[in-house]
Amino acid sequence: MKIQYSLFDTLLEPVFVLNAEQKVVYCNETAAIVAGLSIRKITKGMKFNELFQFSEPIEALDNLLSICDATPYKEVNFKALHADEGKVQITLQPIFDSMGDKNWIVFVRDVTLEERLQKKYRAELEQKEDVIKALEDAKSQLEDYSKNLEQMVADRTRELSRLNQTMSALLDSLGQGFFIFNSDGKILDVSSKACEATVECKPDGQLIWDVLKLPENKVEGFKKWMQTLFMEMLPFEDLSCLGPVTYPHTKERNISLEYHPLRSNEGAMEGVVVVASDITSLVEAQKQAEREKEHAKLIIHMIKSKREIHRFIQEAQGLLLHIREEVSKDDGPYNTEELFRHLHTLKGGAALFSIKDVAEACHQAEGLLAELNESWTYPGFIALRGKCFEVDEYFEKFLNQTKEILGSSGVPDERQIEVAISKLNHIARKVGSLPGGGAVAQELLLELAMEPVARFIEPYGDVMTHVAGQIDKMVSPLKITNGNIMVIPEIYSSLFATFVHAFRNAVDHGIELPDLRVDQGKPAEGHVEVAFNLAHNTQGTYLLVQIKDDGGGINPERIREKLTQKGMDVAKESDQEIIQHIFDSQFSTRDQVTDISGRGVGMDAIKKAAEDLQGRVWVESTLGQGSTLFVEIPYITEFHKEKSLKPAA
Repeated sequence: MKIQYSLFDTLLEPVFVLNAEQKVVYCNETAAIVAGLSIRKITKGMKFNELFQFSEPIEALDNLLSICDATPYKEVNFKALHADEGKVQITLQPIFDSMGDKNWIVFVRDVTLEERLQKKYRAELEQKEDVIKALEDAKSQLEDYSKNLEQMVADRTRELSRLNQTMSALLDSLGQGFFIFNSDGKILDVSSKACEATVECKPDGQLIWDVLKLPENKVEGFKKWMQTLFMEMLPFEDLSCLGPVTYPHTKERNISLEYHPLRSNEGAMEGVVVVASDITSLVEAQKQAEREKEHAKLIIHMIKSKREIHRFIQEAQGLLLHIREEVSKDDGPYNTEELFRHLHTLKGGAALFSIKDVAEACHQAEGLLAELNESWTYPGFIALRGKCFEVDEYFEKFLNQTKEILGSSGVPDERQIEVAISKLNHIARKVGSLPGGGAVAQELLLELAMEPVARFIEPYGDVMTHVAGQIDKMVSPLKITNGNIMVIPEIYSSLFATFVHAFRNAVDHGIELPDLRVDQGKPAEGHVEVAFNLAHNTQGTYLLVQIKDDGGGINPERIREKLTQKGMDVAKESDQEIIQHIFDSQFSTRDQVTDISGRGVGMDAIKKAAEDLQGRVWVESTLGQGSTLFVEIPYITEFHKEKSLKPAA
């Protein structure tokens, strides 16, 4: 009988069909489950004895060709190689398939199937019972939760209230202003009580730029900075330092501002925490330390440069006399340009010798004078007069310190005889008129009245180093050429005192920042040198001073622009003529005034002092290469009390 194997597909009993080689050519789904493999894998050439191990041999399997009728059922234990184990009854019988080929059917009756199914169904039932019980428990809990929800909400509200009170108490105990603003610039309703002292308000709900009292012209820039912060285009730490770092306190407290990111659990920016700290005591301590440092420098200067200190004192006393006379007038007119020059020169000399109080008071007086030039008021003039008297007081204090520090150590062992320079000059002229007395007179003046010109210039090396340190620049030691030329100090000291402006300007305006210099192929350190030469013409002998730097040079277009803004018509002036305007009174290319430059009186002071000696000044410059200041004055070897000038023949 020929048969289609597909009729076994619906049987619940396992059915295998083997060929003469014991390979499985067919099995139904139940057989595959018992074997623990897929039908596809079993029927792709696997032998029946590769699927199971039986507790005893089944002879019929080894003699398939001899089977002509169905064999009796044989009960054996089995273990599937890829599934469970159990007990089965097996019978074999020959069959012809639809193609007429002879195969053998293996019927497998699983006597443990019922037991396994019962276990399976019992486990599923138990699992369902657990789920039902869990649902019942959840239902009960939900009912309890619903009953207690109102109480839980009340308890949670009280807990949050306690937490808020604790947080507020914690913030208020910090002593620092603490608040948060979002990406719109609005401050959240979380702030510390110390804000009332540090930023002088309760900032909740306000806009951050209003709380920080930003000027209108800076609000847009602040908004762009704030937007960049929240976009996190760069690390927060790199951007936060670009925000306002201080708060303008109305009671002159020093308030510092710090910014910290407030992030969500996912790391996204949700706000910016602002911490406002009162660092007034710290700033005062730093100022005190700076004052002590400057005082130490002053002591060193006094010990190392007694002669230069003495010369500065003499020059400063003359400047202060003019300042006192000018501000003591009850009625004008007032020579504000002269007052500017005297204050600026006194400030430069005081800074040179680390007399900080005098330098700061002069700087403040300059500021008051600048305001008066903008809008003259009598109360403003009284304030200027008070500040100038304060400069005088600080200078007197410095004189007392000079006496305390030098004491008797400044007094030489031998008795000293004071001779006025004019009288010494008169004696020298008399000696010179005697036969063979010319050389003696000249030696007398050289030994007693004249000094090497370098002695006046050497201290300015410290000025350059100090200024460079303030503005992150680098300068090499000052180079002086022909510094052994002898001069009479009383004649040139006023001029040489104004040179402090030239050296400060050389560093501040001329020398570039180190990185920029390196990019331009220059050494990182700027170079400044001074050369002295004696020149002769039909009118006599002149002293030529050249102060040269290798900085960026003077940009004539920048000066032209400034002059045009002042309403001056300079269209017909050459670049060389344009740059000479740096000597104009109160002209500066600086937009902001600092304690280094910006008043526009330094170069004017040099010009005025040179012209007082019947000399002249000019400047030459090449962009990118540097500038040279030229000062040409008569070389005077005789001193006259009335300060008449007589160039050397």
